[in-house]
Amino acid sequence: MKTENQPRSGEEPLFLSGEQKRVLWDDAAADTWEVAYPVGNGRLGAMPHAGFPRETILINEETVWERNEPMLVPEDRYEHLETIRELEAAGDHHGADKHFEKHFLNGALACSYQYVGWLNLEYRNPAKRQSTRRELDLSTGIARNVYALEDGSNIVQETFVSAPDDVVVVTLESDRDLDLRVFLEGAETEDGELVLTGSATGTRGTRFVCRVRVAPSEAVRAEEGGLSIRNIRKAVITLSVATNMDRQDPRATLPEGWQDKAKRDHDKLAGKTAIALQTDAVRDHRGYFDRMELALGETAAEIRALTTKERLQRIKEGAHDDPDLMATYFQYGRYLLIASSRPGTFPANLQGIWNPHETPPWNSDYHLDINVEMNYWLAETTNLTELHEPFFHLLRTFLPTGREMARRFGMKGWAMGIATDIWGHALNISRKACWGGCFFGGHWMVTHILEHYRFTRDTAFLEANWDILTAAAEFMDSWLIPGPEEGLWMARPAVSPENTFVYEDETGAKKKGAFSAGNSYDQFMMLQIFHDCLEAAQAIGKTDDPFVRKIEELLPKIYRPRIGDDGRLMEWRLPFEEAEPGHRHISHVIGAYPGNRINLDDDPALRAAVEKSLEGRLSAGGAGTGWSRAWIIGMYARLSDREQAYGNLHAILARSTLDNLWDTHPPFQIDGNFGSTAAIAEMLLHSHNDGLRFLPALPAQWPEGAVRGLRARGGFEVDLEWKAGRLTRATIRSDQGLPCRIHTEVTLEVRRAGEGIATRRHDDNSLTFPTEKGGFYQVLAVGLNQGR
Repeated sequence: MKTENQPRSGEEPLFLSGEQKRVLWDDAAADTWEVAYPVGNGRLGAMPHAGFPRETILINEETVWERNEPMLVPEDRYEHLETIRELEAAGDHHGADKHFEKHFLNGALACSYQYVGWLNLEYRNPAKRQSTRRELDLSTGIARNVYALEDGSNIVQETFVSAPDDVVVVTLESDRDLDLRVFLEGAETEDGELVLTGSATGTRGTRFVCRVRVAPSEAVRAEEGGLSIRNIRKAVITLSVATNMDRQDPRATLPEGWQDKAKRDHDKLAGKTAIALQTDAVRDHRGYFDRMELALGETAAEIRALTTKERLQRIKEGAHDDPDLMATYFQYGRYLLIASSRPGTFPANLQGIWNPHETPPWNSDYHLDINVEMNYWLAETTNLTELHEPFFHLLRTFLPTGREMARRFGMKGWAMGIATDIWGHALNISRKACWGGCFFGGHWMVTHILEHYRFTRDTAFLEANWDILTAAAEFMDSWLIPGPEEGLWMARPAVSPENTFVYEDETGAKKKGAFSAGNSYDQFMMLQIFHDCLEAAQAIGKTDDPFVRKIEELLPKIYRPRIGDDGRLMEWRLPFEEAEPGHRHISHVIGAYPGNRINLDDDPALRAAVEKSLEGRLSAGGAGTGWSRAWIIGMYARLSDREQAYGNLHAILARSTLDNLWDTHPPFQIDGNFGSTAAIAEMLLHSHNDGLRFLPALPAQWPEGAVRGLRARGGFEVDLEWKAGRLTRATIRSDQGLPCRIHTEVTLEVRRAGEGIATRRHDDNSLTFPTEKGGFYQVLAVGLNQGR
């Protein structure tokens, strides 16, 4: 939630006096799009490369997707689900896999997110380039290229995407007169503008129109395929895009006339100066970005003077003396969400909104078995709650196709598979059972409904999404089959996402399998959804609803995942051998993080089992992808294990980060950026067990620091300052006026308006004090325990 800076007393917070500079920079052009700097407004994306004398800028619009005929699960799949259940129960897991692949999978993949085009700026007859500096200012959203030429002149190019004006803007300024040609590949000239008309691939791909204008218009001359301007020192290039997708119903198209938006967006700029364009765009961007500040310690001036890629290279070589780069990395995750996800847009996909390919890796789609969810783990904790809205909008657009998928399975409610696209195609995607046999992808999305509520306490939001929550629970209720023990229920055969096991068949031969019943991922997902239903019902007065009562009676009968003989949390109900002990997914621990069905603070046995599971994965080479490592960081942050959390944060920078700080799978995939930012927030503040815990996983490498603007469940905003590894001061703002509980192991004093209102003594476990809506509270302490 956006708030004004909180009032403070005494000296300024450590390292936060004055404006923080969060700038990525390089001294060379980007030689590939994966290391260029991204800018965006949630809908439009751009990536300048700093090429000279020809600059290329990638242009994306979030609704430009391939589309083919509707893809749905075949009718009458229930009998095949029953066959799979029977095969699995008989121990023929391989047979269950093959039956699923034959009757559910046809090799279909999600449709691909695609691109609009490339904007080219061709500098004609300039002096030779002497040097380049390209940078991205995270606090303003402006990508800046400075070309120093051998004749002593400089050209400055700035690129940004305005949310208020909904256009891409490129401004140019030169010390000397220059000639410039602007062209957009495939465009034609029309009335002094460039106009590109196109469509994404497929039988029904998104249609789009892109328009480019150059000012001053009186200096512009149309030439074949482009616009030229001569003898100018300043120019402003604006680009707009319109598409025929209906944002309220993506499967529908807008009537003819949709093309006019591209022209209207330009016409609205009449009389608006470049300074005004930039001022409005920056003000809007900073309205989100400035809600948080983070300082993790001092970095030497000679290190800060290095390019971003040089600083990253030092970390790759083992350096641990650049906490400022880690703080920048944290803010970069927030920046990327601001640039790729705004209210009224669609959520960030596997690549955010930036993609130069017609067929991108994994189709740049919406993967539902962690990736799109991880994109939004940071939305609440890092004070960007409004940016969660596109995620919920997409979830609602999935409801019709998800209901149809459930019906064709012979089930009630709503479901989605492992992956989908902006059209909400609901089917089992892939060619293999271990990929396509996930039935709870949509349910993972649904868990965000209650998380958003826990932070905002917005009961109207719960009311508005009650139908989605109950539809998810209805599917699970109908999906249950008798469990291994009398009176217990478990999920039908399914996969632990993307993973496989080894078992012995009836002849003693070892085989690989994916399908099993009651695996831990499915069981924890059911427990989470059912508990979320009850929590929502309590909040909005629906506890007497017959379905709610049914869930209440059913919950104690749900099979709970067990601890294996080796002390690890079992991934499957049976003690199978792992086919890939270092597999990238750790879906079986979802109940601990991001879920809340394993209480790591109060259940030492399950805590130890989760820790052993993580140790086993990592010792076998796990966390080999960026997003997988980000999940590991978050897990250890939730465990309050400061050494492991920091070690894995260092590892994601050293092993899975590109020169522009983008996460790499490889190749580039944006979820690891978002997951890592969420994990750093989790290292600094917990709020999941009905209370706040300050600095739960603060590593020794960050002995001094400060953070402003973290969000906590219960409607609190928290600032923290620490020295010598110990808390010195916290400030809490209460949005809802609810009681505030702090878990601590030292004496704390809470003050409001200079008066002490509550003190925790050494023989207590926590401190609870009342708050007033909008009230500010200072918490003073000698120090806090740092993790376990």
